[in-house]
Amino acid sequence: MNWINFLHIYQPPTQTKDVFDNIVRESYSLILKLLKEYPRLVLTMNISGSLLELLEKHGHNEIILGFAKYASEGRIELVGSAMYHPILPLIQGAEVRKQIELHNEISKKFFGEAYNPKGFYIPEMAYSNNTARIIKELGFEWIILDPISTTTTNILSTIKYEADQVNLKVIFRNTEISKTFPIEHVLEHSTVLANEYLVTAHDGELYGHWHKDDRGYYKKAFSNPDITFITASDYLNKLDKTEKVTLRDSNWESTPEELSKHVSFALWNNPKNSIHKKLWDLAHLAEKTLVENSNDPYIGAAQDRLHRGLASCAWWWASEHQIGPFSPVCWNPKEIEEGGHEIIEAIRTLKNISSNKRIEAESAYTDLHELIWENHWLKHNTKVDE
Repeated sequence: MNWINFLHIYQPPTQTKDVFDNIVRESYSLILKLLKEYPRLVLTMNISGSLLELLEKHGHNEIILGFAKYASEGRIELVGSAMYHPILPLIQGAEVRKQIELHNEISKKFFGEAYNPKGFYIPEMAYSNNTARIIKELGFEWIILDPISTTTTNILSTIKYEADQVNLKVIFRNTEISKTFPIEHVLEHSTVLANEYLVTAHDGELYGHWHKDDRGYYKKAFSNPDITFITASDYLNKLDKTEKVTLRDSNWESTPEELSKHVSFALWNNPKNSIHKKLWDLAHLAEKTLVENSNDPYIGAAQDRLHRGLASCAWWWASEHQIGPFSPVCWNPKEIEEGGHEIIEAIRTLKNISSNKRIEAESAYTDLHELIWENHWLKHNTKVDE
């Protein structure tokens, strides 16, 4: 079996140091340990620019150097992405380009020539044709998506797919296995998977942070001579047959029911979610205000705050989504406020805007704040951790 093991690792720019340090210890250090212990292991990875920024800020240079070592040796294939993990189809084209440029800049800073990406990871695999066109224009050759992004019902791992709208190659992950602890699934179904290509893609924090391997699956899988690990680009190069495929607005958490109702990004832009609407109202006001004040002496600092504020996490924590029947509802008022705060600070940072514009922005932020906490105490009524 040829296994294309794609890991996406990311932390939001507002992540607290204690939580961040714990994830570094449990997950990122473990990934590097596995690469050292098992020379056969090869990964394709999105190491988000936001994460690199935090690793440097909090003094985890050994993690950056470790990833750089294995990237330079060809054991990690690095891909492009957006700096602060925004939902690209929901933001302006100029901001999409800027987020990609920022990710490229920080990746080049830390990885040098080892960062020469052919592939691109769209945050949350949130696809739209306009987003794909920008990715293509910026020189990337392929993207990775969930099969929910196409109406084609029989996706085969032996076919090289190409989006007919944008002539961009598309790798589709195996959804069923990607949503498990893939290593365990691979070992338990090795006979069925023999002589096949397997593409898995999920958050890398599953390793060590979200899942504790107490049954030795890492060793069993990564030392298994019947499994060959290859990068995503090498996988594409091995495929002979190419087919066109039509893609639709979607993300890796989309459901058929949502897409049938034309709700493509429900966890970040649900038309029934009033907090989502308030967040986007504030974000769009900030975008418009910064464009109108592009000559402001503090425009650079203001843009930095807006880039950070567009990280997807605030909308995610406002989604009230329940991943599974036994999972808690995805709701955290403080995380939502963190995102909103970054956005309002983008406007507050500007020097020369009118008092009326400031009052308009503050009113929008106050409305968001009140709605968050009204929703929390009326619907959730739980203590908020300090």
